[in-house]
Amino acid sequence: MQRISGIKRYIETHFGMVLLGGCVLGLVMPGMEKLPNYTAVVVLALLMFISCYRLEGGGFAAMRWKDVTIFWFCRYGLLPVALWLVASVVVPQYAVGVFLLSVVPAGVSSPAIASFYGGLVAPGFAIVILSQLATPLLIPLQFALLGHLGAGTATEVVPSPVDLFLTMVWCIFVPITVFLCVRKQVRLAAYVRRQNTFFSMLLIAFVIAMAIAKQRDILLSHIPDMLVALVVTVLCFTAFMVAAWVFAWKLERAERITFSVCSAFNNAALGVSLALLHFSAPIILFVAVSEIAWACLPMLFGFFLRRV
Repeated sequence: MQRISGIKRYIETHFGMVLLGGCVLGLVMPGMEKLPNYTAVVVLALLMFISCYRLEGGGFAAMRWKDVTIFWFCRYGLLPVALWLVASVVVPQYAVGVFLLSVVPAGVSSPAIASFYGGLVAPGFAIVILSQLATPLLIPLQFALLGHLGAGTATEVVPSPVDLFLTMVWCIFVPITVFLCVRKQVRLAAYVRRQNTFFSMLLIAFVIAMAIAKQRDILLSHIPDMLVALVVTVLCFTAFMVAAWVFAWKLERAERITFSVCSAFNNAALGVSLALLHFSAPIILFVAVSEIAWACLPMLFGFFLRRV
């Protein structure tokens, strides 16, 4: 029992190592790539349900929706174009990949992750919901814009709005609805709050492991390209983080943390799915590697917070 408590305590206090462990598990665990894709949806829904129990510390009453909306426009409308322009000059072979990584919405796990660093959950939920709602229309429009700007390598990407909306319903609205139905269950609430961090970390690590496992063959057969892509994706996530912090510099520190986390910890798994459906091998590799960079984000974000 003491050993189990020690393992649990380690998992709760070593977020970055747990996520890197998820990457390793995805690379070596046989059979994990055979899990059906909807497994990730179930896991993300559970994570959202658990995150709901953190809302009571600060609800939506004090939410400044104007700030969230302006942030959404700058982060998902303007920043992707700016990063694509830079990447077109520096790493033209990955410019479209940079754009794709920039336009995918905030990950459903970002409110839970923000709370780990002292951020507020309510703005995180608002950013997730707004960015997810806009995704079915925004991503096709943005790639149409990319083609208009002269991206000869850009492929037409038209993800199914119905599929994206259904994913959003299962990952966000269903768990919130279930939470509203059971939130008065005192014993359940006490248990979930007590185990919140532990369960959240395990669920996030599992999603990463599953995404890596599904791209294992591509990753292991392109090691040199993978290293270059890893550097570029880390720089992308750093740009997401810093841009959000600068945007929110007038807000309280807890809100700045939330904006930065939601900006950086995006739905990289959605990017992988879109890449597999619509893009060439180099872009698939680039977006798959982004899952490894995503797993390094806790350490990168912790380093960033200690210096701001």
